[in-house]
Amino acid sequence: MDITRDTLKTWTDSLGLDLVGVASLDGYRDVDPQWNPLSILPKAKSVIVFGKSIPRSYFRGIEEGTLWMRVNRYLPPRPAYYLCRIFEDNGFLAVPCSPLAQDRWPDGVVTKEGKPAPNVMPDINLAGQLAGLGEIGYNGTFLTPEFGARQSLGMCFTEAEIEPNTPFQAGQLCDRANCLACVEGCPAAALSADGATRKVGDQTTTVGTYSEEKCTFCVNGAFPDTSCATAPPNKLAAACTRACIACLEDGGKIKTGYKSKFRRREAWGFDTFE
Repeated sequence: MDITRDTLKTWTDSLGLDLVGVASLDGYRDVDPQWNPLSILPKAKSVIVFGKSIPRSYFRGIEEGTLWMRVNRYLPPRPAYYLCRIFEDNGFLAVPCSPLAQDRWPDGVVTKEGKPAPNVMPDINLAGQLAGLGEIGYNGTFLTPEFGARQSLGMCFTEAEIEPNTPFQAGQLCDRANCLACVEGCPAAALSADGATRKVGDQTTTVGTYSEEKCTFCVNGAFPDTSCATAPPNKLAAACTRACIACLEDGGKIKTGYKSKFRRREAWGFDTFE
């Protein structure tokens, strides 16, 4: 291996990051070129996903209906840029990737037959699960054992070979068979209990399907995705995800413990068009 995971952890700690994992490119062998890191860096050997926790207080104000905070699901470009600079200082090429809503891509024009259109945008939630950080929850939010839904993610690709983490097994955090608190927690009934299957490396998991219109105009804590008019809203602080936060904490599935419960009274909520 070119770089140890301990060395990588030292580098991400120096950037104030709380999470880091490495995904093997083996998990992308069946991923379409439009969403594949190898379309960006053809000789990449490692996909690095990192994250920073979001204070619980950001969600509590929305939970009480008293203070709206923009809760960013993606990290700004700076951490990925500086991590890539560290890789290059050590002799390895690395490319930062600033995630945007995958639904907006591709919005470019194919310039050569057989090549993907700009811009290629790998799914950061898929990468996070392949990197062993956590799993994609039923409502599409990325969940980790450390913070549940409360983290912002970033990623980069490098030609350095780093020992990959074992992909996170679905179902450890999100109990799709017995929970679906996110479905019950949506006042607009925008999230269906009839999910769709998706591949995560060698695993098959289930994610919910949404009413696009209801989610776009959600008044229960979602924020518009300002990167593109047609992109779905940021649901990280919406009613569905806040129900998930309460469920994970109450079920003891999150390592970060608190003296007081996240949900302290009956949740408020409105139908989208009420």
